[in-house]
Amino acid sequence: MFYLLSIQGQNRTGMVAEVTALLFDKQVNILDSSMTTLRSEFAMMLVIALPESLDSESFQSEVRGLETQGFCVVLRPLSEAEACHSSAEAVSDYSLSVVGRDRTGLVYHFSKLLADHGANITDLNTRLMDASEPPLYAMIMEVHLPEASRANGAVDDFAVDDLKQSVLQLGAELGVDAHVHYIESVEIWDGHPVRFKIAPSVLAANFSTR
Repeated sequence: MFYLLSIQGQNRTGMVAEVTALLFDKQVNILDSSMTTLRSEFAMMLVIALPESLDSESFQSEVRGLETQGFCVVLRPLSEAEACHSSAEAVSDYSLSVVGRDRTGLVYHFSKLLADHGANITDLNTRLMDASEPPLYAMIMEVHLPEASRANGAVDDFAVDDLKQSVLQLGAELGVDAHVHYIESVEIWDGHPVRFKIAPSVLAANFSTR
């Protein structure tokens, strides 16, 4: 059995250890995970696989017990296809950065532009950077460009240039600095290619980069 386990609660030391201790005790395997902090809150999403010997109803009951520790818990069943086969649209090719004074609608305007270009948002983070009025606002969107813009697996330069120009134009209209950046990555081969995003400053010579 496979599940998507979502847990959110007030950030404190030991949260990840508390949750994963329960999973380890039941020999539940974490296939994929994403965790982040937003202000005073911490949230995690985990794709997990239960061993055949574990009763799913008993496991669900124990996971719900985390709610007594102040966690908000959502447990959703997944098919094997959903759990074990990642979507190509979840792999980020480019990032969109926006910096400027805060105003209503920045996330909407740029997300609509990306949708109009067929680009899928895979990750999004925003931050208020100071206490001025209006405050300085920063946003990073990671995106996957559509298959229609690809040739032999690579993104077509014309599609990228068109997106870059559209982003620059929208940024000018909204009075913010907005740019599209290529995401550097490494590919590790172990029977199948696995791509991890990595900062250029830590790229090692023994990895091949895209």
